[in-house]
Amino acid sequence: MARKCSCQICKTKGSTDVFYKVTDDKGKNKYYCSKEEYDSFMKDKENREYLIKYIAVDVFNYSEGQIIPPILLKRIKELNVFYDYEVIYECFKDSKDNIKYWIENKGFSSEYGMVSYIMKIIESNINDIYNKWKYKKSQEQKKKNNDLNLEIINEITEIKQVKKSNNILDFLDEEDV
Repeated sequence: MARKCSCQICKTKGSTDVFYKVTDDKGKNKYYCSKEEYDSFMKDKENREYLIKYIAVDVFNYSEGQIIPPILLKRIKELNVFYDYEVIYECFKDSKDNIKYWIENKGFSSEYGMVSYIMKIIESNINDIYNKWKYKKSQEQKKKNNDLNLEIINEITEIKQVKKSNNILDFLDEEDV
């Protein structure tokens, strides 16, 4: 018997028969609209964690356990409204040397000022990175579609290889001859 439940991501109401069920570490069941939505949510979560770790360790040279400024997390969340975490990561990776130079030479008086300055660098470069990322994704999609089309074409050519005959004797049975 189905019970009512709601999606953990979009809060859509539904039943336990239809929704995708995931049991967490504590044994509690959580429901999602579909497996695809859940997988997308988990991939996005992993990308965010990877981005934050990259910024803390590689860009800011923070030690393990050192607190990341909350304003940075807020500004990244604002960027994520439109840009994917992969794009933000690529932008940080591309601007890493520039950011490190300004961290060392600018002499910031507070972390808030440093983060604001860094985010302005990121915001000024992110549209270029986004366009490159979008182009790369479209090329991957075209390649995937072309691979699929080649497989279909190969199957069709194998099917069409039927023996063609122009001789009348090929159509007659042994009794007719």
